[in-house]
Amino acid sequence: MPALPVCAITMKLFCSLPSPFARKVRAVAAEKGLALELVEVDVFQSDNGVDRLNPLRKVPCLLADDGEAWYDSRVIVEYLDGLPGGPRLIPDDREARLRVRRIEALADGLLDAGVLVRMERLWPGRSPEQRSAAWQDWQWTKVDGALAELQARLAGRAFFVGDAVSLADLAVASALGWLDYRLPDHPWRPLAPALADWYAAFARRPAFAGTAPPPLPPG
Repeated sequence: MPALPVCAITMKLFCSLPSPFARKVRAVAAEKGLALELVEVDVFQSDNGVDRLNPLRKVPCLLADDGEAWYDSRVIVEYLDGLPGGPRLIPDDREARLRVRRIEALADGLLDAGVLVRMERLWPGRSPEQRSAAWQDWQWTKVDGALAELQARLAGRAFFVGDAVSLADLAVASALGWLDYRLPDHPWRPLAPALADWYAAFARRPAFAGTAPPPLPPG
């Protein structure tokens, strides 16, 4: 795929590189040829810069060239998609736009449930006795349901909506990549083999591959 021209505006994206929501934003920017200055932050630190931009203290948070802060990822991608440069990733047509946003909602919901599983396992405020296996199982039900629905909606096509890459594809790929990265003990590919084949091909797309999180330390 030929390189896209880079927009002259440089914006700051406050993010954590392993964050799948930040990866979605970064992949959208890469597809559109938009330059982002990445500011890596630890969201659990009280004074990390994000607290002055986003009262929710969450990343990703985009600081635009005019000083305006945008959050969360769903708002940021719409902001970026409206800037000049690269293809439109959120269609103007109402029906197509809703279809793209619905797939994004499935991917984001899958991630919300997966993050809750991870936090239940790791949150230091809970003792081992307080961690709920039943709660984790309930969240896995949502993850597995989303995977089945995504596979059904893909229906063997190269792209989730239309005949070109859209936000829907980038959102789903970001979610699947995060499952591999953070929750590898729950293999998802046997549950959605056609979706797995799609991801294997899509993950090689240069704009998406370039947003991969850093390797985890061994052990």
